[in-house]
Amino acid sequence: MTLHDVENAATFDTKAECLQWIDDRIVRFKLKMVPAVTTEGKATFVPQKVEGKIMNTTIESFENSGTDEPLSNYAVPRKSGDLWLAVMDLQ
Repeated sequence: MTLHDVENAATFDTKAECLQWIDDRIVRFKLKMVPAVTTEGKATFVPQKVEGKIMNTTIESFENSGTDEPLSNYAVPRKSGDLWLAVMDLQ
């Protein structure tokens, strides 16, 4: 697996530190209504995630939003050399 932008990524000495960093963050999505067809064949619109921003939940000004999801749904700790990185697992 090729890791991209490693030189700008946050790095950690232990897996536990990396997991804590991931657990302290959410992804806040923007939603866009897109056309879809129901199982009955009728036209409708459904929300689709189009853009996500990683936010730190430990900062004082953080407020929850209805489109927040835990970063742990998308990121996993991976070891690269002697350091740990939070890597987005997009499958």
